Amino acid sequence: MKKSIKRMILCASLLVIILIGLVISILFLKNSNLVKKEDYYTFESRIDLTNTYKIADAETVGWIQVQGTNIDYPVISETNNAYATGIDYVWRTNSYKEGENRTAIYGHNILNVSSNPIINGEEHTRFEQLMGFVYEDFAKENLYIQYTHDGKDDIYKIYAVTFLYSDDDIGESYRDKDELKKYINNVKDASIYDYDVDVDSSDELISLITCTRYFGRFGKTQFKVDARKLRKNENIEKYSVYINENYDIIKENREVK
Repeated sequence: MKKSIKRMILCASLLVIILIGLVISILFLKNSNLVKKEDYYTFESRIDLTNTYKIADAETVGWIQVQGTNIDYPVISETNNAYATGIDYVWRTNSYKEGENRTAIYGHNILNVSSNPIINGEEHTRFEQLMGFVYEDFAKENLYIQYTHDGKDDIYKIYAVTFLYSDDDIGESYRDKDELKKYINNVKDASIYDYDVDVDSSDELISLITCTRYFGRFGKTQFKVDARKLRKNENIEKYSVYINENYDIIKENREVK
């Protein structure tokens, strides 16, 4: 009888150990994709710079950084002067209104307009390095944007990369949830990648837009990277990125060239 009890206790103990091991394994697998902020990206706070940086008579409204690039510039309100010079800063479209859920930021691409964009060219001083996202490996590795505004360093997860005509997107911001949902769906449908990122009309969105001659003067001459703000308690992580059928235009363009 005593041996039976001991055997039962031993079996129960082994079962507990096995269950604990399973729980630990599940938790490890669940969190193995998490990435420490300091190990994955090197964005630094730009709050102080945002509050003090001045460009002519333009208002500084934020600061933008893009992972994997040298894009680390003040964002000013849209002015004629901003468009004319565009050196070492970018601008937020003046269609943005406080309380709306999408911010569109524009920057020039003067030095990286070929069908074989350069990654991390030292001479690039605007939005030239956004073009690195045409390369699958680059897109898979670089997933985050930091936009500093209103005294906060906000992190955004990229969820779409698209080519478009200049009239396809005028930088409109949205307050209406249905309109914003429509925008999200259209962008994801047009993206050359499928990102494993959930996006809905309650998210705060950002779009980085530049010009390109990837398809020549008369093709799609705009290039855009869309991202959404990290949600409350959401972790930094490396998530999956896949090319889709829209990427065929990239492949075809390279084959022609």
